[in-house]
Amino acid sequence: MRKIWNVAIYARVSTDKKEQQESIPAQVSSLKKWLLEKSKNDKEAVYNLIDVYEDAGFSGSNFERDSFIKMKEDIEHKKINMVLTRDLSRFSRNYITAGYYLEDYFKVNGIRFISVLDNVDTLEEVNDIVPFKNILNEMYIKDCSRRSRDGLKQRMLRGSSIASKPPYGYKFQKQYNENIKTIALVPAGDETTEVVKEIYNLYLQGWGAGRIASYLNSKGIKPPSARLENFAFSKFGLWNSNTILSILKNPKYAGYMVQGRYKKISYKVKKVVKTPKEEWIIGGEFPGIISKEIFEKTQREIQKRANGYRYKYDSVHIFSGILKCNECGGSMSYRKKYKGYKCTNSQQGAKRCTAHSIKEDYLKETIISDLKNYVSKINKGEIYKKAKSKVTKKKNKNSELDTIQRELQKLDKQFEKLYLDKLEDVINERNFKMVLENIQSKQARLLRKKEELCKAIHNEKSVDDEYKYYKDKIDRIINFQEFDRFIVESLIDKIVVTEDKNTRDKRVQVYYKFN
Repeated sequence: MRKIWNVAIYARVSTDKKEQQESIPAQVSSLKKWLLEKSKNDKEAVYNLIDVYEDAGFSGSNFERDSFIKMKEDIEHKKINMVLTRDLSRFSRNYITAGYYLEDYFKVNGIRFISVLDNVDTLEEVNDIVPFKNILNEMYIKDCSRRSRDGLKQRMLRGSSIASKPPYGYKFQKQYNENIKTIALVPAGDETTEVVKEIYNLYLQGWGAGRIASYLNSKGIKPPSARLENFAFSKFGLWNSNTILSILKNPKYAGYMVQGRYKKISYKVKKVVKTPKEEWIIGGEFPGIISKEIFEKTQREIQKRANGYRYKYDSVHIFSGILKCNECGGSMSYRKKYKGYKCTNSQQGAKRCTAHSIKEDYLKETIISDLKNYVSKINKGEIYKKAKSKVTKKKNKNSELDTIQRELQKLDKQFEKLYLDKLEDVINERNFKMVLENIQSKQARLLRKKEELCKAIHNEKSVDDEYKYYKDKIDRIINFQEFDRFIVESLIDKIVVTEDKNTRDKRVQVYYKFN
C-alpha cells in the first residue's frame, strides 16, 4: 500500500520589501516543481499538496510568525504530515529552535521534513551536518544584526532619525550633504504642532497630565495613535496621562536629536527595555517645537511634582506641597482636625521640629489681600477689551459640526468593514468585540458633542450677552472670589512659614511666579 504524504510548503523572507516579497513566489514555484517530480519518480508514495504557508517580514530567529503558527495548528490537527522548504535558512536561523523542531517536535507529531537545497530528509534521519548548518545560519543573522545596529548608530550620530514615523507634531524632511541622506525632523505646522505647544503651556500653568488628557479628549482631538495604520484595531483611542508625559519628557520637542532611549534585549528576543541615560545617542540639535528653556523648566516641574509637589492624600488641599517650614526646610502637611497645616517633621516620632501650625483660612485671607494689591495696578480696561475681541471672533460651530459628521461617517465605514471581516473569519470574536467597543465609544463621544453643538447653535447668545458673561467671570477672578488649587499652582512657587520661638507669632513669606 502506497504511503500518503499530506504536504505543507513553507516559504519565508525576512522583510516585506518588494524585491524580497518577489522571492516567495519563486520559492513556492520551485518547490511545487520539485514535488511534481517527486510524485512522478516515487512509486511507493502519494504526495498531496494541502496548503502553502508564506511569511513575509519575519526574521529567521523569530518563530512568532503568522503562517508558521497556522501550519503548526494544522500539524496538530493531523491535516499535515510533511513539511517542504527550500533550505534550512528559510525555515529558521536559530539553531537551538531549529534543532528542537527537527529532533523533537516533528518526530513527536510524525512529520517528515525536507529541505531541498540542503538535501535534508528526516525520513532518512537528520544528517550530521544539519546542526552545523543551523549554527552557520544563526551566525549569519547575528552578523547581520551587528552590522545593522552599527549602521543605525552611524545614522543616529549624524542626527538622522531612524524612526519609522516622526514624533507627534513633526514631519520628516530629507536632507543631503555630499550624497549622504539625513532624515531631519521639522515641525509639521498643523494642528498636532499646536497641540504639543498647548500641552507644555497647560502643564506649566499647573495642569496635571490626566487633566490635560481629559481636556484634549473633550475637544475631540485625535491622539498620536490615530496616525497608526489599522487605527480601528488600536485600543489606544483616547489621550491618557502616559501619552501626555511621554510628550513632556521627550527631548526631541526641544530640538535635541536624542535616540536610542530604548533597545531590544537581543536579536533573538523582541522585548524592548529602557536604555541607561549615559548610553543615549545625541545627534546634534535642530529647531524644536518648543524652546529649550521651556523644556528644561518642564523637566524641573515634573521632578518637583514627583518629589511631593502634588498632594499625597485622598483630598486636595490648595497649599499642600507649597508650604515650607523656615526652621527645618521641610514640607508642611494638612491636618484635618486643626483645619490647617503643620510642619511634617514635628509630627514624626523624633519630633525634629516645632509645629509652625497655621490655619488654611488665615493663609487664604493673607494671600488674597496681597494679590488684590497687585491686581489694583492692572489696567482692567485692557483685559475687557481683549475679552471682547475674542468674543467677536466666535468659532464657526457649523464648521465644527460638519467635521463631527465626517468623523461619524468614517466610523460607520469602519464598522461595515469590521462586520464583513467578522463574517469572513478575518477577525476572531475577541478582537471583534474589542474593536466594536472602541468604535462605539468614539461614536457615543462624537454624538454627545454633536448634540451639545446643536444646542449651542440653537441657543447661541448674542455677542453682547457672551461678552457680559466673560466680563463677570473676569471680575470674579481678579477680585479673587474664585480661589483654588489651580490659581495657587499658577501664581505661587512656594510659601515659607517662620515662627518666633518665644511669642509663637507666625510670619508668612510668599514667593510668586511673577515679578
